[in-house]
Amino acid sequence: MIQIRLKKISSGKKLLYYIVVVNRYNSITRGFIEKIGVYTPHPNKLDNKYVFIDVDRLLHWISRGATVNSSLYLLLKDTF
Repeated sequence: MIQIRLKKISSGKKLLYYIVVVNRYNSITRGFIEKIGVYTPHPNKLDNKYVFIDVDRLLHWISRGATVNSSLYLLLKDTF
């Protein structure tokens, strides 16, 4: 089963999440299939959070049967 989810990449106090496509059953041993975006939860000086996602690749994977994780679903719902 293919899933689209957030993968935490952080160093110290600065959090960074990759939006990745993973095989749900092999995600620990094999890593991710494709990185389709980046999300930083900390606001910048203008009080904006940074979300970059390749929408074409997101729609491609959803059309192939990938499911979106609940936390990523809430983020996308607020963004779009």
